Amino acid sequence: MEKLKKLFLSFVLLSVSTIMYAQTEIKGTVVDAKGETIIGATVMEKGTSNGTITDFDGNFTIKVQEGAILVFTYIGYQTAEVPAKQGMNVTMVDDAEVLQEVVVTGYTTQRKADLTGAISTVSVDEMAKQNENNPMKALQGRVPGMNITADGNPSGATVCPPRLVCMS
Repeated sequence: MEKLKKLFLSFVLLSVSTIMYAQTEIKGTVVDAKGETIIGATVMEKGTSNGTITDFDGNFTIKVQEGAILVFTYIGYQTAEVPAKQGMNVTMVDDAEVLQEVVVTGYTTQRKADLTGAISTVSVDEMAKQNENNPMKALQGRVPGMNITADGNPSGATVCPPRLVCMS
């Protein structure tokens, strides 16, 4: 009788451990509305800390049970919640309103909520009110500690200060 109890208990424990590890490896791809892959999108199992990010080709691999809800997030795109299945192809939709929350620095892009330093904001509408056709010159005096100088050419091209990304 004692051997029967041990055998039954072993069977129950083996069954429970098999059910707990019934997760499968789900693979898929995350793309935008144009079909271009999204690099670095976050893929999380809803309600858990189990997650991953997409690679250079927009591919991801995550261990979850098939049918579990996966939450896909990326800056500038609407959050998508999709049931997990093999060979997923998730298309994320642009969210133009969220782009107001993005801060571009000289070395990275961050969400405004995640930023821990001081930032300066210059409205494009304020710059448009000036009678200046060079956007770099229009920034002069609007950002504390930022000095913009001309390079000496007759055209008056501006020189970008260090640690600031300038686009012309």
